[in-house]
Order: sequence, then C-alpha cells, then structure tokens
Amino acid sequence: MPFPSLGDALTVAQRAMDLAVHHALSHRPTHITTKGDRDVVTNIDVAVENLIRDRLSDWDPAVGFVGEENGASGDENTYWVLDPIDSTINFSHGSPLCAIALGLVHEDQPVPGITAVPFLGHRYWALTGEGAYRDGDPISVSTTARLRNALIGMCDYGSGPDASTRDRLCGDLDQRLTGQAQGVRRLGTTALELVWVADGTLDASILFGNRAWDTASGAIIAREAGALVLDADGSPHSTRSRCTLATTPALAEALVPMMEVARNTTYWPQPAGTQ
Repeated sequence: MPFPSLGDALTVAQRAMDLAVHHALSHRPTHITTKGDRDVVTNIDVAVENLIRDRLSDWDPAVGFVGEENGASGDENTYWVLDPIDSTINFSHGSPLCAIALGLVHEDQPVPGITAVPFLGHRYWALTGEGAYRDGDPISVSTTARLRNALIGMCDYGSGPDASTRDRLCGDLDQRLTGQAQGVRRLGTTALELVWVADGTLDASILFGNRAWDTASGAIIAREAGALVLDADGSPHSTRSRCTLATTPALAEALVPMMEVARNTTYWPQPAGTQ
C-alpha cells in the first residue's frame, strides 16, 4: 500500500485523540469485566477504541489497525496500534495515572506516536526526525548521568501464564536497582512511564515484555526526545523486541548489563526468523 503522509497521519491522529480524551473525561466506567489474570476491561476502553478505530478508518481504510481490546485487522506492515486506556486497573480505581496511547507502525517501527494523559491534562507526540513535544512545547530527556541520582520506572510483577518468570526477573532487578538508584517507582502504566522518560520526569523505564499497544507511541516519543530505547541485549527496540528499556543515554552503560537477568528466558531477543 502507498505509505501515508506522516504529517497527515499525525493530524488525523490528533483529531481522533481529541474525541478519545473527551470521552474518557466525560464518562465513568460502569461495566468492569475480568479478561485475564488480574486484567480488566471497562466500557470506556471499548468505547475509546471504537471511536479511534472508526475515525482512522474513515481517513485511510488501507492502513491496518491493532487494538488491545478488539485485535488486529488489515495491513500487517503499516498499521495503527492503540491502547485505549493503558492501566485500566488504575483508571477503574480512580487513579489519574493512566494514558491513551496511539502509534502508527511501519516495518516494525513507530513513525508518529501520540500519548494523552487525560486526567493530568497533558498530551505528548512525536514524528520521526522532528523531535518530541508535550502540549506543543519541545521536550528532552534528563541529563542524569549517575545511577545513584536516577529515578527509574519498573514494570509490574507478573500475571498470566508467564507470571513466575516475570516475578523472578522483576524481583532480581528490583533488588539491584533499589540498592543502587535514587528511587524505583512502579506506576502500572508503561505508556506513561515512556513519556515521562521523554520529558525528564523519569530517568529510565524498564519493562519485561513488549506489547506494541503499550510501547509503540511512547517508544518514538522517548527516542525523539533523546532517549535510547533498547531491547534487553542493548539492540535497538522495535515492535518485535522482547523487552523495553528506555533510558537517558548516560545511564545505558549501567542499566543494559542489568538486563542480563533476562538471558535464557522468553524475554531475551531471539535469532532472526525464530520469533
């Protein structure tokens, strides 16, 4: 399919995000359904996904779409990817720490990304090669250079079928970071952590896992703000990566070796052609 104009894609994505943010702010969750181990979905997740999917499909139906709640359709090489509410558990408990994350992926890399944080009143976005922005103002990562001065976001412990492996990895890394970093925070929302790395609120974010709806928009925003966004072995991050490490560059030397805890697990990058 012809590749869409990135500027046009960002414009239509912003308009779709306007609708999503308005809906999230003006409606309360009235139906909360369990969809897995400690994983829930609300009527707001579903409504936001449908709003955005319909608006983007009207613009260019040839572009594929992957949503957390309703799955994938259309082109598998160029597609929108959406988490309608990242951290539905936070949202359902009334916490403002949740986000709407929308990216356009082409050949395994996000090219524009938009992350709205409705209950904190911010919106972040980026285009490849054009920098990252919060509410229209340019942003950049922190200048923190030493782990002892760093505030680091970490993913939740495990749930679902691989819970025991992720619990072990999180426990090992948590123990090491708690003894060496200034602080470790578990926010429950990867999409928010990644944009907080982009604007310097956090110095790094570590996720054992890589679901594109959680990471695509934040990955390009963080990268365009000057972060290194990497897989567990330090290779460049893509939608095929097994882990997600976003860090201010000066901390990579300290953090990448710590990701070795994931070696010989499903969270370690696999040879090409075996994924």
